[in-house]
Amino acid sequence: MVYNINYFIIVKFSTMEDKELSPQESLDLIQQMIGKARKRYTDNSFYFLLWGWITIVASVFHYVAASYTSFEYPYAGWSLTVVGAIVSMVKGSKDGRTAKVHNYTDKMYGWLWASLGIGMFTIIFNGQLLGWSVVPFILLFAGIGTSVSGAMMNFLPLRIGAVIFWLLALAAFRVDPNQQMLLMASGVAFGYLIPGYIMKSNAKKNAI
Repeated sequence: MVYNINYFIIVKFSTMEDKELSPQESLDLIQQMIGKARKRYTDNSFYFLLWGWITIVASVFHYVAASYTSFEYPYAGWSLTVVGAIVSMVKGSKDGRTAKVHNYTDKMYGWLWASLGIGMFTIIFNGQLLGWSVVPFILLFAGIGTSVSGAMMNFLPLRIGAVIFWLLALAAFRVDPNQQMLLMASGVAFGYLIPGYIMKSNAKKNAI
């Protein structure tokens, strides 16, 4: 975050052709640059809320269908992840085109979640070899993503969410695959949804 703020300030000052600023103008400029840097990350609430709700709906559907119905395809709800992937790519592409500045931190953030997504897909694709007990590993990966994201944003709710993900991963190794779905839903509620809504609320409150 400090890197981003400094970057914006340097760029802005370099375009002012050595114009002398009053103390108040300097303060206003710094606040403006901080706001721009913060906005780059508060916008990410969209992705946490999108994937949080998709995962909760799919997990609860899977649990209810497998535990209380004779439906043969309880995993059908996970087809929502395809919709989520398409929406995320469209949104990411649009944000990339409208962004005025791209920097190293942005690239690292994108590669972090892309890499974790590939890891999660690999585990799920080979789920049969694990007896479909894939949730503990997904929770571990999600914890890594939220932990690093929380550190990059200096955002405590995400770091707390990461700890919850990891604790639930420990528990998930000790229950059957159907019950793991409830742990998955609980994990994303605390790790994605609550931080996402706090992030979104902070953005509105600060007019970011």
